[in-house]
Amino acid sequence: MKKFYVTTPIYYTNSSPHVGSAYTTILADVLARWHRIKKEDVFFLTGTDEHGQKIQESAEKENKDPKEFVDKIAKEFQESFSLLNISNDNFIRTTNKFHEKEVQKILTELYNKKYIYKGHYESYYCVGCEQYLPESDLKDGKCILHNREPELRKEEAYLFKLSKFQNKLLNLIKSDKYKILPKERKKEVLSFIKSGLNDISISRRKEQVNWGIELPFDKNHICFVWVDAFWNYVTGLKEKNKFNKFWSPDIQLMAKDILRVHATIWPALLLATNNKLPRTLFIHGYFTVNGQKMSKSLGNVVSPSYLVENYGADSVRYFLIRNISLGQDGDFSEEALISRHNNELANDLGNLVSRVLTLAEKNFSKGLKKSQVDKKLFLKLNIKKIDSLMENFEINNALSEIWKFVNESNKYVNEKKPWELKGKKLESVLYNLLESIRINAILLSPFIPESSEKIFSQLNQKPGKLKEAKFGLVKIYKVKKEGILFNKIEGEKMKNPKSEKTENNLDKIDIKDFNKLEMRVARIKEVGDHPDASKLYILVLDLGKGEHELQVVSGLKENYKKEELVNKRVIVLTNLKHAVIRGIESQGMLLAAVFKNRISLVQPDSDIEIGARVM
Repeated sequence: MKKFYVTTPIYYTNSSPHVGSAYTTILADVLARWHRIKKEDVFFLTGTDEHGQKIQESAEKENKDPKEFVDKIAKEFQESFSLLNISNDNFIRTTNKFHEKEVQKILTELYNKKYIYKGHYESYYCVGCEQYLPESDLKDGKCILHNREPELRKEEAYLFKLSKFQNKLLNLIKSDKYKILPKERKKEVLSFIKSGLNDISISRRKEQVNWGIELPFDKNHICFVWVDAFWNYVTGLKEKNKFNKFWSPDIQLMAKDILRVHATIWPALLLATNNKLPRTLFIHGYFTVNGQKMSKSLGNVVSPSYLVENYGADSVRYFLIRNISLGQDGDFSEEALISRHNNELANDLGNLVSRVLTLAEKNFSKGLKKSQVDKKLFLKLNIKKIDSLMENFEINNALSEIWKFVNESNKYVNEKKPWELKGKKLESVLYNLLESIRINAILLSPFIPESSEKIFSQLNQKPGKLKEAKFGLVKIYKVKKEGILFNKIEGEKMKNPKSEKTENNLDKIDIKDFNKLEMRVARIKEVGDHPDASKLYILVLDLGKGEHELQVVSGLKENYKKEELVNKRVIVLTNLKHAVIRGIESQGMLLAAVFKNRISLVQPDSDIEIGARVM
């Protein structure tokens, strides 16, 4: 039997789970479930990363012991994944005693092979990244991800000979023997490696960081977090006695912020210990919420438990997969989730199941027998294409292709008008529709497993495998309709979806507060692409004579072409605190109207001079 091993990154336990970690884990779960319905032997690993300075500091802030602190966060991740119907085969924690012992074994092996040596390391260190950073990764002296100045550190440390593997890694990545997708991420990694790989620190002295795994060859040092964390992909299998069967990973999913270390340190450690490399690293983009970077300070961090409680696990799973192209940056909004839920899940799929099962139960309560397959409907389904898209990790496109068949099934209902038919004609049409619903339930089971199970139950059929997604397999249907598959979201909830942070809902303000806003008429002087975000522009704004130009990062790319923006008059909020968005400073915010995901910039009349204040 063919094997399939999929991993998520292990999630850092300095804070609670959010929609970004949910997205990565749902992606992995969909892949795992797809390969299971292909009757492959699957192992799906996820878990939590629980050592390091950030966790030590976070625990101290809450006056908690680090283990007590990580126990609480790890439990939150496990509960969130349970709510989302995540079907992982193991949840690895790096404070697990088995894991810690295995890490010490591998450190001893590396040390004995002379891949680890004692020395000193001097570089800029970002606590937020838990990494030493080259100066090229700093902007205005700050880490571009965390917008904080790193510390210049020189300290005694044990170093891993990463530099020794530079040429080998280049060749492996170039040849796709160590495959990195999408291609732009592969190019990024190759460019990074060509700039030169230095030996890296793999330890910290205990007096600086004491929360971690002790080096087996020097009790004064603690293992640096990356070596500890990476080995979870090995120990997560070994703990279940599955290493020999499943190593190496077929795909490892992660976001862009940990690409470089996974593309360099991780494979170098495997090469040094004579382990096979993973087949594929797939890198998805960053998440924004309503067009803004997700952050605690903005109060827009959305938790998975909140989403499941309000919208249901399948709606959350469906939206995150369908709405975001894998590999690209994605935006989350509750309005968009509600729209997908109502229009696609409730209308397209829910109504299809409801009206067909109602007719079948009403007219054939004793059973509906097999009829001749209608090739017109059968030929609308392209399972080979769907499977090919899944194998190439075009998961959102595969779901779109499945949904085409859902819509074709609805079209078939409307064309055949079974409510006007009787006897054998009615029986034939309903049989083909019930088969289409059964096949849709098989194809959708990796994406919306709970709803698929409900469909199988109403059809009185066992959940099927992919090879059973064929017309004409069921000899008799005895259906029993059981309620509505998806209730529509209506009323106040649809008009005013709320984030979990209810304390951030807007209250009424007085005129004094409004007068604090400095809004000016500006002219868009230049428009450029953001180097690290597919949906963002970098705008340079002219505020008139004697005024400094203003740089604004704005999510207008899907609504305006560059040439449409150049010289356009706009209104900009100029006294907003500056923010760093994907590594680029944004010094203001444009005023725009938003309707049905369409953004329209607010424009003053043409005779209003540049720089005029908006009252």
